[in-house]
This record gives sequence, C-alpha cells and structure tokens, in this order.
Amino acid sequence: MFKRANKITALLVAAASIMSVVPAMAAERLGTKEGTIENAVAFKDGKYIYQGYRTDDDNKSVYYNAGDKDKELDDLTDATLGAKFDSSSVSAFDGSDEYIVDLATGKASDEDLVSDTKSTASDKLKSKLKKTDRYGDYVTIDDLTQVAANQFGDVWYQYKATTAASAGATGNTYYGYTDKTGKYVDADKTANIRVFNGEKMVKIDEFDEVTEGITATLDPAFAPVTIAQDKDSFYRVIRVNFSGATVYTSKGAALTPQQQVYLQKISKAQGDKEKDAYLPKTVESYELASAATLAGEGDIDLAYTLIMNAVADIADNNDVTYDDASGTATSKKFVGLRVIDGVIYYTEMDASDKVKTYKLKLNKNLKLDALNLSTTADLTDKIKVDAYAVKKDGDKDQDVKGNASAAGVSIDIDGNVWVVNQGKILKSEKAGDFKEMFTCDRSLDSLEVYDENSLVAWDASGDVYTTVQEGKAESEAEAPVVTPAKVGWDKLADGTWNFYDATGTKVVNNWANVGGVWYYLKADGAMATGWLNQNGTWYYLNASGAMATGWLNDNGTWYYLNASGAMLANTTVDGYVLGASGAWVK
Repeated sequence: MFKRANKITALLVAAASIMSVVPAMAAERLGTKEGTIENAVAFKDGKYIYQGYRTDDDNKSVYYNAGDKDKELDDLTDATLGAKFDSSSVSAFDGSDEYIVDLATGKASDEDLVSDTKSTASDKLKSKLKKTDRYGDYVTIDDLTQVAANQFGDVWYQYKATTAASAGATGNTYYGYTDKTGKYVDADKTANIRVFNGEKMVKIDEFDEVTEGITATLDPAFAPVTIAQDKDSFYRVIRVNFSGATVYTSKGAALTPQQQVYLQKISKAQGDKEKDAYLPKTVESYELASAATLAGEGDIDLAYTLIMNAVADIADNNDVTYDDASGTATSKKFVGLRVIDGVIYYTEMDASDKVKTYKLKLNKNLKLDALNLSTTADLTDKIKVDAYAVKKDGDKDQDVKGNASAAGVSIDIDGNVWVVNQGKILKSEKAGDFKEMFTCDRSLDSLEVYDENSLVAWDASGDVYTTVQEGKAESEAEAPVVTPAKVGWDKLADGTWNFYDATGTKVVNNWANVGGVWYYLKADGAMATGWLNQNGTWYYLNASGAMATGWLNDNGTWYYLNASGAMLANTTVDGYVLGASGAWVK
C-alpha cells in the first residue's frame, strides 16, 4: 500500500511542479486590427480619437471611437488632429480654425475655438487687473501661454502683463497665471529664495526688497518658464539677479555674474494682496545649482542640467533633438516631464535608444557643506547650511531595440511611463521597474496611453493598430477552441467509471486517492470492484469502488483487511483465527 501511495504522491507533485512554472499573470495579448493611423489621442473608458482611415474607401480624416465604432467628425470638412486641450478635450483644425472636440461625446464645439477661450481669458484677466493699483487702467496683456500644453488637465495660462502710468507710457512687466475665468495669481512679488552670503543662508521673502544688504530681482533677460503643473501648484523656472552685498557659492567663490536659477512651486490658490492684486497663497523656491555652485553634489548638478534641458525645449518637447542647458543641440529626445505627489519625473530617450526616467525631489533643509568666509582667509573652515534645492533621487531605464523613437513612449494621465517595442507594451510607475502589461504585433512602434484600460498603439509606416478593447476582442476571436481537459470521475455509457488526475491524464493500472478514499483503476481505466489481487496481496473494493478496511463479510464469510487494505491470513485478530485463505476459522 505504501508503494501505491508513493506513486500517487509523485504524480501529484509532478502536476504541481508543472503548474508552478505557469506565470500567475501573463501579459495579455492585444490582437491587431487593420487601419492607418497617423496620430491618435486615447481617453478614458476605451474612447479615442485618431487621424487616418480604416480602409481605402474611407476619407483621410479625424475619427472618434467611443469604444465600439468609428465616427468621422462631419462638422469639420478638412480636419487635422491637434493637441490635448483640457481635462477631457482635444483640438482639431479645420483650415486655420482650431476647434475643441469633447472626448466624452466626440462632438466638436460650434461656438468656441481654442483661440476664443484664450481671448476670453485675456479679456477677463485684463478687466480684473485694471481694478488694482499694482497694474492700473493702462495694463496690457502681452502674452498668454498655456501651462503644460498637450496634457490633460485644467486650462491655465502663464500671462505677461505690462503696466503704464498713462497711455503710451512704459511701466513694469509682471508674470502670473490665470484660468479661463480670469481667476489669477501674480507670481512676481513673493520670492522665498535662499542665497549664501559667505556666512549663512539668507532667506529673501520678496523681490525688489533689501534683505541683509541683498536685493533680489527677476532677470528681465530670462522670461520665466513654466515646466509643469499639478492639481494645486505651478512649477516655473526663474533666474534671479542679486545686487548690494555679494552672494557666493558654497565653495567660497563669488557668483559670476551675481545671479542664480530657481525652481518655484507656486500655489494656484489666491492668498494676500499686493496693491489690490492677488498673490499666491504659498510660494516655495528651490535652488537649481550647477556643480560650480554647490560643492560635492553631483545629483543636484544633474537635476539642474535636466530641468534646464526641459526649459530649452519646452515648446516642442517631442523634437528629435533638444538643446541642453548651454543651448547646444544634443541627440537625446525629451519625452516629457510630470509632477506626481510633489516629485518631478523627467523622461528622455538617449542616443543609445534607452528610455530613462529621472526622479527629481524638491528638498527642504538639505544639509550642505559651505566655506565660512567670515572666519578664515585660506578657505578651510567648513560649516553646514540648510539649502532648498532640487536633487536627483533615483532613475530607471529601459533598453529599446530596432528603429525606436520617442513616438513609442507615452506618459499617461497618472504620470506613468509606457513603452511599445518589439511586440511588448511596458509600464513604469514613479521611476520603477518597467513591467510587461501587454504583448502585441512587433510592427507597432507608436503609442498613446490614457491609462492601462485605454491606449492606442499603431505602426507609423503601416496599416495596423490595436487598442485594449479591440485588441482583446481580436485575440479572443483568433484564439483556437480548446476542449477543456477532463479532471476527476467520468461515467461511461456502459456504466463504468474512469478517473482523470489533475493534469487530465486517465489513471490506469494504479490507485487513486479521492477525498481520502482509495480506488483502483484497471488496465482499461475502469474502476475496480470486488476482490483485487495485486502482486500476491488481496484487497477488496466495495460496490462504490472504495477500498475496504477492517472486518468484511463476503457472502457469509468473514475476512479482515488491515489499515492499508491488505487482507490478513494465518494470523489472529481480536482473538479470531484467520486461516490461509484469510477466512475466519470458526
């Protein structure tokens, strides 16, 4: 009996080992559909919009799909797909007019153009600024630039406004932010910057005010650049000029020229007023420092380089190359920059076709070494200073092969980075490992993702594409019909029973333990009943097939079967003598 138990145990272990090598969650395959896509934008719940055509009989146009079928934008006769506009819209051009298309319905607005929205925001802003002493009656709105253009989110503009004491006169220039309704914050008063004066970090609360002999002024030669926004804040890069007392690097050298670059986190909420104009409720400023400015901080230097690369290329962040901080063109491809939970994630594709995301943290009270110029002439006395600085806090990269381009990289609504390359669609969260989410046709090289339930991948030079919903349906349609393997008992037409193990294999010439009860399956697989002689040992299987143990009465004759089921003979059990045949000798 122990031999047969060992056989069954080995069988079950083998089955378990086979199952263990099957992935718990294999990446799902997205089947391929026919259609030519030149550009696409994915939206929630499987909705998407694309420029192209399905068949040769279709017009080359802009089509909207709500997850079931295509609908051409009939309202636009010669449509070209534009950029993401707000939290649920994209723009589409009809000639020179840029319309707003609602991705929830697929309808183009016949009233408001993108330019109308911008013009309305400008008019409402100007009306409110004219009521303040800071701007006055003769304020002009020189420029409105949409913040984080081509990303889903609230529409805000960075504004540039010029004041004047009278018509035709020249006054001050101020930068700030406004939404579509004219709600604004003036960003050019509150500084909250820190600078090293040779002895300590000096905190300067406001621009154009003297603090410990130092005056900080926004550099007029460097227009502020807004690199990102989140739900509550804007993130802009400024360059500040210092006058009065000399400011220094932490290495003890005077800044040359006397200026520094900062990243400001500016709240969207309105706070105090300056001459009737609303200021932000909070402003935090972090130094963007090169290696020449802060000693021994390579990760701070790298953060500075990356942010300045984004600043240099913010107007066309999917260009083949971008300019670095010095204005020199490089072969790297800037993919995008997002802020998640107050942390900046910067993604690029380098010359070796490696997609890389850097995590840049906004550090408060960062302890740094500095030279105390007040106590030593030979620059050996080091002190600790508290700096507010942007610093690299990790990175993650993914190799891509073949003719990869930045078009195959997408950043979703939550800031996750996605890559399509050689038949795999991968995802990285917060500069974490890239995980395979889907498999697809190897020809797909362009990607647009809203979230893991809504994406579009296509062949930029071909006529195939896939989405999550359509791709899954296509895979199901292509999948061969597989007859499920039999497992457990199977009753045949003649009334006999067969048994199939966990792997679907029919058990023959062997024992099977089912629910703690032993059964024997004969050479043809039929379940045995009655007496069974196995290698000279007798067993008895009841009418149900279950192996008997203990005392057994067979047609008036008593036998005894031990715990293993084997019939005993030539022995005494409980005072009863069993003969050579195993029968009780009365």
